[in-house]
Amino acid sequence: MIQHLVTSRSRLLLTALMTTLSLAIAGCGGGGGGGSAPPPTGGGTPPPTGTRYVDRVFTGFVETQAVQFGAGEREQTLEPLFMDIYTPADDTETDRPVVLLAFGGAFVSGMRSDLRDLAIDFALRGYVAATIDYRLLQTQPADADAATIAILQPIHDLKAAVRFFREDAATLDTYGTDGENVFAAGVSAGAVLALTAGVLDEADTLTPGVEAWLATKGGLDGNSSANAGQYSSEVQGVLAVSGAIGDLSWVDDKAAPFYAAHEEFDPVVPCGMGTGDLGGFPLTGFGSCDVVPAGDAAGVQNEFFFVAGATTHVGYSAADITTILEGGAALFASLLP
Repeated sequence: MIQHLVTSRSRLLLTALMTTLSLAIAGCGGGGGGGSAPPPTGGGTPPPTGTRYVDRVFTGFVETQAVQFGAGEREQTLEPLFMDIYTPADDTETDRPVVLLAFGGAFVSGMRSDLRDLAIDFALRGYVAATIDYRLLQTQPADADAATIAILQPIHDLKAAVRFFREDAATLDTYGTDGENVFAAGVSAGAVLALTAGVLDEADTLTPGVEAWLATKGGLDGNSSANAGQYSSEVQGVLAVSGAIGDLSWVDDKAAPFYAAHEEFDPVVPCGMGTGDLGGFPLTGFGSCDVVPAGDAAGVQNEFFFVAGATTHVGYSAADITTILEGGAALFASLLP
């Protein structure tokens, strides 16, 4: 059993963040239910004010719960992976971009419902948004390679979710997406996943031990769904709230555009180079204060919301949250055709 002292504090701060956001979007209508049934199509049009994908131009949403998109390997079994999908109510558009959201919890706790309010916010802007499951740590990593693998496993799960929507767009088109524009977003550990998925590619450097493991698991795309290799696993942009990556050399001209938010003296996920706690194993990473300059040097489009002097982890104010969500949505919108 993993003992993780930071997790409880991180979860409390994340809960406060979600509560603030929930109050910010209170009054928006919802619908849908459990299971994998497709959402209703609706027949209205968005209000005439605001810019779709940037502003909240819808007043209601449809929620479809527990849609399975893959299964991740465990030692002796497969762990089913589900997502909850949110679409704008009464929307006539059928070629919509997708935002996938990964929860936080230090890779040892958390659930997809934690980011429900963020998903609703993106749905109200016109996106198809989905909160996803991913595999959590079961045992403390024995060494640095095992710690890296523990992060690559959930990245494989995130990429399976990307392929789910690409396959759906190319076949049944159940959710009315264009299949070409899939974005990743996350908070804390989820931001680590989203940001790493956006910058790490086959040409980047990993240790021989990690490379050997990847060779048995489908490479960077992973094997968390049967359609690996049939559809692209790439994301077109990233929103990373208090995230980090393992190696700055991964940020090159092939990296996806990103919007990063970070508090200056974050004690859990350092804004610069620092050591975090991954299930009890100390792992060095690079936060937004280093990733952003690396993106600038590589010519990667990015935006940075920096909270100077802040000493909290995911302790953003309501005004900060509004700015972050608006900035992330605006970045994603700028990348659309």
